[in-house]
Amino acid sequence: MSAGPFDYPWRARAKAAILTRVAAGETVRAVCRDAGAPCPESVTNWAREDAAFGAALAAARAQARAAAERAEMVFDSVVAAAFLTRMAEGARVDSLLSKPGMPSQRAYLYWRRTNAEFQAEVWRLSRTKAEVRAQLRAAGIAGGGGRPYRHFDQAVADRILVAVARGGHLRRMLETDPTLPCRVVLYRWRAEQPVWNRALKMAMKVGRLARERAASLAACTPELIDEIGTRVAMGASLRSLGAEAGMPCAATLYRWVTLSPAFAEEMARAEAWRQMLLNDQMLEICERNGPFGLAATKREAAPLQLRANQLAKRPGWKRRRAERDDR
Repeated sequence: MSAGPFDYPWRARAKAAILTRVAAGETVRAVCRDAGAPCPESVTNWAREDAAFGAALAAARAQARAAAERAEMVFDSVVAAAFLTRMAEGARVDSLLSKPGMPSQRAYLYWRRTNAEFQAEVWRLSRTKAEVRAQLRAAGIAGGGGRPYRHFDQAVADRILVAVARGGHLRRMLETDPTLPCRVVLYRWRAEQPVWNRALKMAMKVGRLARERAASLAACTPELIDEIGTRVAMGASLRSLGAEAGMPCAATLYRWVTLSPAFAEEMARAEAWRQMLLNDQMLEICERNGPFGLAATKREAAPLQLRANQLAKRPGWKRRRAERDDR
């Protein structure tokens, strides 16, 4: 097996590669995802043990941050046009900054200082919105942002509850769906409607569990199911597999048995094969020792019988025992 670029004798070359990629804008964790690369903890230890490497790593990170800030400051006509369009539609400046497809606060202020056309258009839109607010105040219409006051809408509130309970991100929904209220209005609704606020908190908890469940099941691929099934059929258990590196933890594997029918079916099939394998091994011991070797048979088969008894407590055995007792 040939030595990789990150093996111990080539540590100097590995440090140089890490410094180059970090200075180009990558993170240490991203660099360490490559095959044969050291783990992030090893790079941290290298930086602590080697003062020169630690200083060079800090300088590379500073260089990457400076390059990112310079790239962020470059005027983007497409982003500026989208920002001005949203501003003309009535959106507040502070609600747009740092959102996807929008400039950051640092870039917005820099563009206003250095681009006369962008600054003039921002001024024009700000004056227009001020005139609209003055007209609304003169007409006796409440609402300080140029828009009418939005009262609590039960239909919209119920739609928010359903979407959040199904796993939707509340803030992302408010930012992307124009039919929903903004965050300020939502905060007012939560203060005005305590019953709905409690229901929203419960929906957020349910939605968080739904997102975690979906993220967990996304990792349950057919390839991983086949690999785990093969290992279980050869004598492993879900708990022992969960302790191995590169495998999901035991709690995740047990959760997949409950949530994934394909995984549960594969585990039932693999556990049946595992039990048959243990039975065949114990039967082979009995045949080898014969009818007069009972003591030797018990002594040799005892570890296999203990293993079989331990593995008999498959996922869900407590529920099955409770159902059997009820009958």
